[in-house]
Amino acid sequence: MANLEVLVTNVELCSTMTFPTLKKLSVNDMLTGHELADLELKVSFPCFTDVITIWSSVSKHVRQQLLKEKPWAVSITGLGTFHIKKWHCFENGKVLTLQGPVFSLSRTVAQIRDLQHTSIPIPGEIKEVSVSYKRIYLDVPYSEKVVQHCMQETLNFFYFILKKKEDTDFILKDVGTLAIRGTEVTMAFCEDFLLSLNKSTDMVEKLLTNKWVIADKEASLFPSHFGRVHQFPQFEIRVVPRRISLTDTETFKEVENGMSSTGIKGNVND
Repeated sequence: MANLEVLVTNVELCSTMTFPTLKKLSVNDMLTGHELADLELKVSFPCFTDVITIWSSVSKHVRQQLLKEKPWAVSITGLGTFHIKKWHCFENGKVLTLQGPVFSLSRTVAQIRDLQHTSIPIPGEIKEVSVSYKRIYLDVPYSEKVVQHCMQETLNFFYFILKKKEDTDFILKDVGTLAIRGTEVTMAFCEDFLLSLNKSTDMVEKLLTNKWVIADKEASLFPSHFGRVHQFPQFEIRVVPRRISLTDTETFKEVENGMSSTGIKGNVND
């Protein structure tokens, strides 16, 4: 886990943005003995921060709205909007109705670097709500003001990374992963979430086979020109397959510049 205060301080030094709330939120490494052993073996391990706690509550709220008997469209201001869409297919002479989440990227994000993403209209009969800071702060040990500022500052940091033309994964726990590679945008969803919507693994398989939705496990394999992505809200850099289109020299320079702008130093060769 990177030192959050160091990260935001370095970004402040090279931008007009400030992150007073993120600086104040502590980093709590809650590792068990087994996890420490995994760390020594360079196996992924969970790190929990106040920022992740807040965003986990945001994800929980989004999921709850989408799993209602009559689901609402729910938006995270400055990120995008989710709603549930129904698909129909024929099997053994019967019409099956499948449900899957769809996501429309916020215009704020799309305009940062002309991101390629199809905005899917929300049917008029579906009620649209925004994530409520009041609702979130009731689930976490922080004030409504801290929750609001944490969310906005996290998104501002996310925008900064996108403006640097770097790749990102924005993870909404138990919902899915917003993966941005270059100008390509993909929203991939957790299979457990899809199962909760459809109550059948066969139905989930049909959704995935028809490419009506994409499983988030696929997002971990999406390649990047740099061979790594910035992961939110963990504020980490994760290694991914490298998309070969730049020369090694160009790739090294772009990664080096991206890392130095956020106060992170690393080696491109993994």
